[in-house]
Amino acid sequence: MIKGRPEVLGLPPTNQNWPEAFGFRLGGTGPSYILSVVEGSSASLAGLQPGDQVVDIEGQDVTNLSTPALIALAQTLKTVPPSIGVVSRIKQIDISPGPDGRFGFTIVGDSPLMVEECAPTGPAGLCSLKSGDYVLEVNGIPVKHHETAAAMIKAAQGRPLRLGVLSMARRPKRLSSSMRVVSQSGDSVRDSRAHKAMEFNKKV
Repeated sequence: MIKGRPEVLGLPPTNQNWPEAFGFRLGGTGPSYILSVVEGSSASLAGLQPGDQVVDIEGQDVTNLSTPALIALAQTLKTVPPSIGVVSRIKQIDISPGPDGRFGFTIVGDSPLMVEECAPTGPAGLCSLKSGDYVLEVNGIPVKHHETAAAMIKAAQGRPLRLGVLSMARRPKRLSSSMRVVSQSGDSVRDSRAHKAMEFNKKV
């Protein structure tokens, strides 16, 4: 530890294993999105959430960078960890059940949950849900585990269902003022261009 320089407890000394070493996982061929966040990690405490799109890292526009390219860039930066600008891309989809009470899709995996099959002419398909989409919320409640989400969806059969979905197949719209800048290091958070940023600082 460098004398006179406080360090956030538990943070790695370099960005070599960013982002996993800081508690989150990315995906996407450009843009890149946060797919999962470890509860209690520095990423979680800093306010990062599944479904966030990474649009800026240490002042550099990374809107169109793929996940491998973004990780490679982050690992070259001196600030540990780098501050990032994110904007939520979770889309709310309301699905009414079909005549059989079902919604016409299946999910697989854990943290995040992915839509495995979705009939294009079924209730979910007609509401724009697609295979490969990530389900991050069920009826407004964040979900990470397949068993929990499946039980919630099954319990809703016969009633409308609201899903919070991240679709990496759709090109996101232009940035809005909802962008926020996140710092996991405890350093001061910079202002981000003309966007109004919410400051998430972990004090040390």
